[in-house]
Amino acid sequence: MQIGKGASILALGAAVAACLAAPIAASAGELASSEPTILAGGMGMMGGMGMHRNMMQRMMGGTLPPGMDPARLPESDSSGARLLQQFCMQCHNLPSPGLHTASEWPQVLGRMNMRMQMMGGMMGVAAPDPVQLEILLGYLQRHAQKPIDAGEFPDLNTREGRAFSATCVQCHALPDPRQHIAREWPAVVGRMRSNMTAMGKIVPDETTTNEIVDFLQRHSADQK
Repeated sequence: MQIGKGASILALGAAVAACLAAPIAASAGELASSEPTILAGGMGMMGGMGMHRNMMQRMMGGTLPPGMDPARLPESDSSGARLLQQFCMQCHNLPSPGLHTASEWPQVLGRMNMRMQMMGGMMGVAAPDPVQLEILLGYLQRHAQKPIDAGEFPDLNTREGRAFSATCVQCHALPDPRQHIAREWPAVVGRMRSNMTAMGKIVPDETTTNEIVDFLQRHSADQK
């Protein structure tokens, strides 16, 4: 008997919720035992991947910023950039490699890969093979957020430094100011403000924003 549209949507919601609640690391046995519940019923009349992606994005709420433009990806024509778009955009907007540090990406990517595998049958989500996974991880780590070494920046304890710390740590590791030159930081901070608004974070006022930019420019890559 064909599954009705309402039942299919409920099944999709249950599957997505199960995937989002899945632990970061799962053994092969745990993964196998989860699949019959999550994959039962097939695609039915769910309306395909568009409905799936929209539902995933809504359920993830403020956990991800708005997607970045693929043209702005580092090494945008590389195999790593193409794999990032191919697999990650099945479920949510395109993430920036700078969302996480190099040490964080293996755990994050492992969790996402597990979810893609769990969602592969019912929702038609493709998961990378081992070679693709290695290329993707290498790309993400190569262009990951470079965290600040607090010991090198004693003025983190100044008004400007504290504003920078309190604001940026809401979303990611504190970035090393030397990742950009001085003239690039205002646009980067402006983009981060837009992301914070979309994610429901505390957005700094104009005075605080200027203090953050001053701190970052003072320690930027082109400053001695």
